[in-house]
Amino acid sequence: MEEFVFLKPRKMKHPVNGMTLEYLEKQSAIAALLVSNDGKKGYFVEQFRPGIKENSLEVIAGLIDEGEVPEDALYREVREEGGYSREDYDIIYEEKKPLAISPGYTEEKLSLYILKLKDKANQKELKLDEGEDLTGKWFDFDEILEKSQDFKTFYLVKIYKYLGK
Repeated sequence: MEEFVFLKPRKMKHPVNGMTLEYLEKQSAIAALLVSNDGKKGYFVEQFRPGIKENSLEVIAGLIDEGEVPEDALYREVREEGGYSREDYDIIYEEKKPLAISPGYTEEKLSLYILKLKDKANQKELKLDEGEDLTGKWFDFDEILEKSQDFKTFYLVKIYKYLGK
């Protein structure tokens, strides 16, 4: 089996019954819903995802690098994938603690944010990582719920609507 870069299969013994459990060691990540300054649209990126073998519309997201805190990853990813600097938006929602994505399957936890652009925010050129192939577009929230099958996107849009911001 070839060596994986982001996923590392692991085994451990169940602490009570001794059964062998399999899981993936994986970096944690951030996800951010970027909301327009009028609160009516969100910025979503489209990129190919191997798990569904097609393009996916999603909120901005990315891995938390070793030694990095979630907020630093947030600022970096929003700049890279959205073209906005931290001075361009306010954090209007932050999940109280990182959430386990699939606790029976992976160690990954996701730090979730909702950001609202300030009135004078100007989008800059994207700074994508090498090999990253994505495009961004603004969508109405109801429209994205119909188009996206991504859980983190669905969750953050529903939280935003629940908050009534």
